[in-house]
Amino acid sequence: MKRPHPSPWTPWLFAWLALPLTLVLSACATSDDAEPRDEGATERECRDGEDNDGDGQIDCADSGCAAFPLCALGLDVGARDAGADAEPDGAAPDAGTTDPEEDAAPDVDPSDALPPSDVPLDGSPPDADAGSTEDVEPDAGPVGDDIRSCMTRIEYRPGTASSVQIAGPFTDWAAGAREMNRDGDLWWIELDLPPGEHPYKFITDGVWDWDGQAEVPSWITVDFYTQWVDGSENRNVIVGDCNVPTLRTLQASGGPDGVEATVQFMRAADGAAIDPSSVVVTVGGAPATAEVDATTGIVRVVETGLAPGKHSIRITARDTEGRAQEEDVHFIPLWVEATPWAWEDATMYFVFTDRFRDGDIDAPNPIAEPIAGVPAIANYQGGDFLGVIQAIEEGYFEALGVDLLWLSPVTENPEGSFLATDGIHPFTGFHGYWPTHARRIEFRWGDAFGDADSRFRELIAAAHARGIRVLLDIPLNHVHSQHEYVTQFPSWFSVPPCPCTSDPGPCNWDSLPGTLECWFTDYLPDLQYRNHEIVRQMAADVEWLVTEYDVDAFRIDAAKHMDHVIMRRISKRLEERFEQGGATPFYLVGETYTGDNGHGLIMDYVNPYELDAQYDFPLLYPIRDVFAFDSRDFAYLSERRQLSEDLYGDAYPLMSPFLGNHDIPRFSTYLFGGLPDPWSAAPDPMEGPLSDATWNVVNRMSMGFAYVLTQPGIPLIYYGDEIGLYGGADPDNRRMMNFEPFLSDPQAELLGRVQQIGQARRDHRALRRGVFRELWVDRGNGGNLYAYARDAGGGDVAIIAMNKGEGGSRQVPIPAELGLEGVTLVDALGTERTLRVSGGNATIRLAQWEYVIFVRSDL
Repeated sequence: MKRPHPSPWTPWLFAWLALPLTLVLSACATSDDAEPRDEGATERECRDGEDNDGDGQIDCADSGCAAFPLCALGLDVGARDAGADAEPDGAAPDAGTTDPEEDAAPDVDPSDALPPSDVPLDGSPPDADAGSTEDVEPDAGPVGDDIRSCMTRIEYRPGTASSVQIAGPFTDWAAGAREMNRDGDLWWIELDLPPGEHPYKFITDGVWDWDGQAEVPSWITVDFYTQWVDGSENRNVIVGDCNVPTLRTLQASGGPDGVEATVQFMRAADGAAIDPSSVVVTVGGAPATAEVDATTGIVRVVETGLAPGKHSIRITARDTEGRAQEEDVHFIPLWVEATPWAWEDATMYFVFTDRFRDGDIDAPNPIAEPIAGVPAIANYQGGDFLGVIQAIEEGYFEALGVDLLWLSPVTENPEGSFLATDGIHPFTGFHGYWPTHARRIEFRWGDAFGDADSRFRELIAAAHARGIRVLLDIPLNHVHSQHEYVTQFPSWFSVPPCPCTSDPGPCNWDSLPGTLECWFTDYLPDLQYRNHEIVRQMAADVEWLVTEYDVDAFRIDAAKHMDHVIMRRISKRLEERFEQGGATPFYLVGETYTGDNGHGLIMDYVNPYELDAQYDFPLLYPIRDVFAFDSRDFAYLSERRQLSEDLYGDAYPLMSPFLGNHDIPRFSTYLFGGLPDPWSAAPDPMEGPLSDATWNVVNRMSMGFAYVLTQPGIPLIYYGDEIGLYGGADPDNRRMMNFEPFLSDPQAELLGRVQQIGQARRDHRALRRGVFRELWVDRGNGGNLYAYARDAGGGDVAIIAMNKGEGGSRQVPIPAELGLEGVTLVDALGTERTLRVSGGNATIRLAQWEYVIFVRSDL
């Protein structure tokens, strides 16, 4: 979930690019837009978001709103409380085609530098609020207007200022800096800029933006596009082509039976109307019809009787001059679901495609042959998209309560082998993190009966039909040396200073400049995001994955190794191009590999304009320590969990807690004692019978999952952990998965337990959305009992308890505000245990390594 969506009428008001620190109106308004906004004019109420007539709300009944498109159509757009947050999400003019050749071409001369060092920069740095325009609402032109303007309006609220100038290549920077107009505390200017992207800076009372600093300082809310030019980061405006039409989503929604959307056809500057016969619409990939009003340019799509699942809308259109819309396709992601779903409802499963399941294992498949001379553990082992499809259709993921599949990278990787970082062992691209093509699916994920691209589409459709979202892993920090971009655009890549290392120095993994500049190895060139061409191209490649395959979310690999500019760009483009009007939001989660005190580094990339969340590495190590070792008690885990909640703030419900992943040794391996050589192919002890050793793994891992899957956030199951798969460091932690009927008794026992926990989370809202409330933790008395609640309000509460020490009972206080007095709760895991709350207390009895999840049966 990227951010709250505006009410249905908001996208019309803000269909022009609105950047809350730098508001830009471009290519979407009439030539008289420059007229300053008059807050006393009731006829502008529907577009400026102000309660101009003082009636306490903004709705279709207000004076002057009758001509507002959604009101005129008789749609129920509702009323908006004038005291509510008036800051909507804006819709940027589309940057144009996502064709690689066109997106690669820069629109500004990279030689256009920032102000020379001899330009006087008087004054002191602004305070933390300087430059904030959080309350600015752009003047969108007369109500009902649907003609694009060729002028670009830029607005700014710097706080206290006596003069504001704007400078960029279009002013020869300082030499021709333009004075901005003033309207109260709002400063604005209209510029005649050609289509493309234009860097700029503000000069406030003689002080340049972030004076003396190359990049935007951390205390500024960077809710605007940026562009690096000659070693300095600038604001950036994307200007659409006013000479062609475009489409804007005014309203979009999905319900239990269908989807609907209202879209505005924005005419080119010459006013040519929409050609109704040119409009092509599909819903969920199937042809659909639309109501087209040639006079207003309103395109209305309503499809009912749809099966549950994802049914995204795609629209293309032309005007009467035969000109197609600016974007390649107008895409609106929507779901049909009986119960509204939110990202915090998700349980995530990491499917490592090559190692998950071989869907055509009994059929000859020449494309799946391993690479000669490479050990099996670092070679292709035959997993494919068909195997994932089979698991989806068998209900494997649903049995685990999973509704979000994280797929290992899907784009093409190099053939052949390359030395691992140890300099000894050969390695292949079976993992997917060595991309060679941006828009080509790895052919090896196909099978004997179907090609990879077709199977990938089939996989997504199968997942969507079952309410399962699909998250793509996208390596953006680097590509393989055989990548098409390396050959075509060598300037996009940094010069390798040295390989990344944990040793102190300029190429340290975790400190600058090494974090941004070191290479993982000599055949993985680092992308240089201070070259704006590659920023545009990589973001366009991500947009292409959305419109081409209808994916739902992205994992940003190696986030800490990249400039913020690329993640901000992707976030804003997804929001402005696909999420308007109530369309389904995307989820952006980052991987920032860090230690148990790395919360600050994690949060450096998490905000409303960049990543939604990250994997909670700082909590991973306490989780592992507590469930693997008796020397760590629940009091330690309680303190570390609270630290995550405190430091993550509003992002906490979207973070991802986990027990294991593909970059660290398997958890079960620690429990068996010692770590095998990752190249030794040591046997998996979990494949033996139930014994003291395997019961120890089953008990500790299942309790670890009981903890992880009942935490706030989007918990992750790494493939194979649900059966206790064994393995040392990479690549041994990426062994081939196993399924029934080939599971051992210990594997089957652990799988059954994890399925029970996952289903409990899926079935009970309190376990997904409830506020965390600690009830009891043994501290210093030799006990190991931990009890906490997830409170969704209104008495919808789940109580989780676990005991890793001696068996016994505790009388646990139950706060009155949970609303459970006199209530008897039942065990969601299927036992006959109950928990009765009486007199503000409940008695919890647990044997060693027992855990329970108590829920209400009457809700």
